[in-house]
Amino acid sequence: MATAGTARVRTRENPELPRAAAFYALKELARRAGVTAEMLRTWRMETDAGGVLNVFVEPGTNKRIRFFQAAPEYWKQIRAGVFRTSRVAWMRPPTEKILELVPDFHIPFFSTGRDGAGCLFSIAGRDCVECPADLLASTVLTLGRFEETLPSPRDQHSRFPAASSIALRDGFLQRPVIDEYGLGFEQALLHLLPQWLPRERRLRVKVSHDVDEIGLPFTVRGAVGHAVRRGHPRWTVRDVLAQPLNIETAYQLLLRQIVGFSVQRGIKPAVYWKASAAGPNDTGYDPGCRRILAMIDDFRECGVEIGIHPGYGTFQAREKLSTEVSTLQTLLGDRQLGGRQDYLRWNPQMWIEWESLGLAYDSSVGFSDALGFRAGTCYPFRPWIFSESREADILEIPLLAMDDTLEPHKNLEPGTALLKVREIVERCRLVGGVFTLVWHNTRIIRPDVRCFYQTILDELAGHESYHWKTDYDGSIDAS
Repeated sequence: MATAGTARVRTRENPELPRAAAFYALKELARRAGVTAEMLRTWRMETDAGGVLNVFVEPGTNKRIRFFQAAPEYWKQIRAGVFRTSRVAWMRPPTEKILELVPDFHIPFFSTGRDGAGCLFSIAGRDCVECPADLLASTVLTLGRFEETLPSPRDQHSRFPAASSIALRDGFLQRPVIDEYGLGFEQALLHLLPQWLPRERRLRVKVSHDVDEIGLPFTVRGAVGHAVRRGHPRWTVRDVLAQPLNIETAYQLLLRQIVGFSVQRGIKPAVYWKASAAGPNDTGYDPGCRRILAMIDDFRECGVEIGIHPGYGTFQAREKLSTEVSTLQTLLGDRQLGGRQDYLRWNPQMWIEWESLGLAYDSSVGFSDALGFRAGTCYPFRPWIFSESREADILEIPLLAMDDTLEPHKNLEPGTALLKVREIVERCRLVGGVFTLVWHNTRIIRPDVRCFYQTILDELAGHESYHWKTDYDGSIDAS
């Protein structure tokens, strides 16, 4: 009998997709189908003589879902960077509302153990449903960002750009494909378990602010920039007078305002602070100065989450990352912090680095050059670490949208940008995920951007804010 926190797994070890990885993928699909952890613990997995993975979903019965597994040749192609995406149909037509957003399913890293895979799931009898594609492999490879572990073009900041991704290449970057599998998986389970009630899906939001600039220490260049580059000389005057008059700088005031916009609408944002030295891409402010500590105290009283934002130079620099993180952990009085890498300079190795420093979550997995679902999901999840063949002990809260992507990179008109944000939000709502957004205090110095940002917040108001301490629902292991 399964024990608390475990599920029964009895499979022959597959060197390409080991037992732990197969269960990891099954768990992630089950979460997205509305399966509770308690229900998942009653399932068992067995591999038959043909190498097909059978998942028995009701104790004491033969009700099962058969997952076909890819042949060894498939894994040779995957390791060589040869990726194929396929589109497959629903087992049964869903409601019109769902069909509008999910007319079919995109399966990246596609493989089938049979001659074609017309549907994501197919009925194979009263007690059996089959998945002809190796959906478990696709899930692990997508969530674990396997394509980013291989050599590929990077941009000027050493980032993996959207242009290098299979998602942009094959036209599904704006769809949470892994979460959509959950809709199809729910349909398959309901065929086997018609009395089962899936867990209700609900949209949650995660708004955050990366504090890259705060106006401290004062610099002439920064102050003049308000007047020359941004056309707001009054902010320059404020920065000049901030020190002698003991008032807040322009960016301090704007940070309070942007946090206040969320709090006033019932949204609890997160504010991520830096502890990096001054450099070409870091202003070098001191997060331990009296003015900043006062802001942090004020934010905490309002229920605002405080986190970290490691500087530009911490990417692939273990010692520098450790120093900055340790400084912030000490200053903030907490090791279990979350945050985001500066400039989204990130790769899968950073999951290991952040985990080793005792951090709770990362929210760097989003593209700087495009909106969308970099990891194919809007569900917070614990990633699969390919280099160590294990599930990470750190949460990833995928980043879906940011001000930089909506404004300077794409040069979108406000109306067009708002439509794109709405589409992402609706897709998150449909699958019951988390819409994550980052907006910098420096951006709202422009009145038009300030208005646009508040319009987005108005549409998010009334939805529950996501918090990693209470809301993550994926803690279950195989035995």
